[in-house]
Amino acid sequence: MAPKKHNAFIMFVNDWRDSHPECQRPSFAEAVTRCGPIWEKMDAQQRGPYHAGAKKANFRVRRKKELLNCNGQLLAHVQNKDLEEAELQLEMKRITERIVIDGIKSHDVESVKHLFVIFNFFTKAITSDVYVPAEFSACAYSLKNGITSVYSSFIDPGHIIFGQGSDAQHHSSTTHNLPLPPNAMGEKNMVKLYRDIVDFLIRNSHNGGDGPLVVFTKREDIPMVRSCFRYLSCEDQDYLQGDEVQIEVLDIQYLLFIMKKEVLRMTGLPDDHINMFITDVFFQRDFFEFVPKIACQFHEDNDRAKYCTQSQVTRWAYNFSDFLCADLAIEVLPGKHVPAKAKTNFRITGANDNANASAHNTSNDSFYSLPGSRVKGESFTSVCTDSRHSVARGSYIPSNHTMFSGDGSANHVGRGVSLGAWNIPAHARSLKDVRDDEFDISGTGKSKRH
Repeated sequence: MAPKKHNAFIMFVNDWRDSHPECQRPSFAEAVTRCGPIWEKMDAQQRGPYHAGAKKANFRVRRKKELLNCNGQLLAHVQNKDLEEAELQLEMKRITERIVIDGIKSHDVESVKHLFVIFNFFTKAITSDVYVPAEFSACAYSLKNGITSVYSSFIDPGHIIFGQGSDAQHHSSTTHNLPLPPNAMGEKNMVKLYRDIVDFLIRNSHNGGDGPLVVFTKREDIPMVRSCFRYLSCEDQDYLQGDEVQIEVLDIQYLLFIMKKEVLRMTGLPDDHINMFITDVFFQRDFFEFVPKIACQFHEDNDRAKYCTQSQVTRWAYNFSDFLCADLAIEVLPGKHVPAKAKTNFRITGANDNANASAHNTSNDSFYSLPGSRVKGESFTSVCTDSRHSVARGSYIPSNHTMFSGDGSANHVGRGVSLGAWNIPAHARSLKDVRDDEFDISGTGKSKRH
């Protein structure tokens, strides 16, 4: 209901009533009747103070009124919510930076364990941030040892949100393809499942469970992961004799950025060219997306390995190894740092093997970020050394390539052999001078040179 506006006549009536003693003060209706004739006989100068008072009163009312945004929401509440979200983001970044810097100060950053987690879900509530979980996976990872432990489980919540069966079916068919409740697979006991997850996180936490359990996931999935943890924990009220288990869900992409910056700074390499845009692009590129046999059997059989949570956390660990291990001269272990059958295009060498190499070869991409004194790339003469411009995305180049020469014959070449023009990006191919009369668009072959 809109507030009533003040007017000059009412201001005059109230002033007239206040001029009478309280015991003799007439009612408001009686005062209006008596003041009507008086107001009509007053000139503009006499009415002026009352008009000014009415304007001031209306202005004060407008100032007190809550402002709304274009969606009808209270502007103050929206601003407070944005401020709280900004403060939360800053706190998440501080925690991430503290973990990395503490590892560097202890000269053991490569042994610090990080927990990568992700959920798949069936559906989300329309009016709230409640997600119904369908699958969970977590892995413990360190730069030194790679993936040391993996936990994965399907989840059967027993039911989905009423009225959202169609949305759940569409989401499942376009992503993980898991059957919906009541035919869902996996653990039905939410209390047992939550306790198993918490026990796994405590055993593999960098602080041994002393303090909040810090886990990392993709930036856009943080609200979903938090909601799924709340969904599982809401039925377990007495776990650990009533002690509350606090799980901090942080941004894995910011972790990658901070680790890259700090590792380069620690090794004395330039880090000015590293920013969050570069590390985000590298992470989102997901070079290992199509690596076989890292997903669960269900998703392998249904050709949905990309959406398998077990595959996702494993690929994140491989991306970290691909981007950081060379900076610390850590030898990658198949199945731990990289896929079991991967063939790397680098080898770790001694500090004096290539002492004259300069740091200007530094790249923003994987296994090329060190000067030649620490990591020596294998000879690959026809391909640009920067892995952003290499034949394959990322660090792993197939052992053999097939290229076709100009006469149509196939040649098989290995590493260290020029590949000619086949399988080489346009910017890396050699150029030669040609004349317009060497081409014939009629299809009859080359025209004769003059």
